[in-house]
Amino acid sequence: MSGASPVSDRLARASGIAACAWGTVLLAKGREVWFLADGREPSSSDEAAVLILGSRHLAQGLIQVAMPSRFQRLWVGVDVTHAMSMFWLAAVDERRRGPALVTAVAALGAAALTFAARRRA
Repeated sequence: MSGASPVSDRLARASGIAACAWGTVLLAKGREVWFLADGREPSSSDEAAVLILGSRHLAQGLIQVAMPSRFQRLWVGVDVTHAMSMFWLAAVDERRRGPALVTAVAALGAAALTFAARRRA
């Protein structure tokens, strides 16, 4: 058992489960997710980015589920940094605006949930 409160651990695990689910969706159906967000097929570099992102979400989520009270500050930082980079991409690259906004919002949601867990620790 971690030193964090049970509520904190539950919130952190919920964030991890959500990250695992999102990562799995990106790995299994990344092309379809891109098409829904953009209305166009992804390029090969877009597909590669989706696979890398899906892998990162899955790995991060598995660690969050296994060790909910560890690395919370890191996860918040990673997700906020990712969201900011995607908002920047949306501002400068019209072609990738839709997918960038989708992943930015997902990253902010993950950061908010993990931040809430930290606040309850």
